[in-house]
Amino acid sequence: MVDSVSSITTYIQDVAKGEGHSKLESLILEGLKIIHIEKGILRCKLVITDRVSGEDGVWHAGAIASVIDMIGAAVVYSAGKGLHVSLDINTSFYSTAKIQEEVEIEGRVVASKKDLKGAMVEIRREGNGEVIATGRIWMSQLSLKVKDKVPHLSKL
Repeated sequence: MVDSVSSITTYIQDVAKGEGHSKLESLILEGLKIIHIEKGILRCKLVITDRVSGEDGVWHAGAIASVIDMIGAAVVYSAGKGLHVSLDINTSFYSTAKIQEEVEIEGRVVASKKDLKGAMVEIRREGNGEVIATGRIWMSQLSLKVKDKVPHLSKL
């Protein structure tokens, strides 16, 4: 059986170095440093780069939402039971961060009901702890079933 915590640690470290499977993930999580990880909890730090900022030098809201989704997925995976897919994501923005500012990101699994898991992700400014954004995510366990014979294809 695969250890989900060490597996997700390796995955995040690869993505942060630009060696992940997705260029988008690598762009958004470039330079991410894991501070603490255990089953259902992930704390890390990230320095905002100009690659994820708008013309005004402020961290783009879309990049923040992507970080929340990715960290939420990582923390849910670390809790075990394989891959999950996002069903619902709610993001609230309270402040901004500028290029070269460091932020602290904490994700934790806060609910688990059968194949559903809920995660909370909070992004705070390093130093004063000001909340920049929070997100709540519900994820469902991914299970794909392949049928050998399909009687007919859908016309949709």
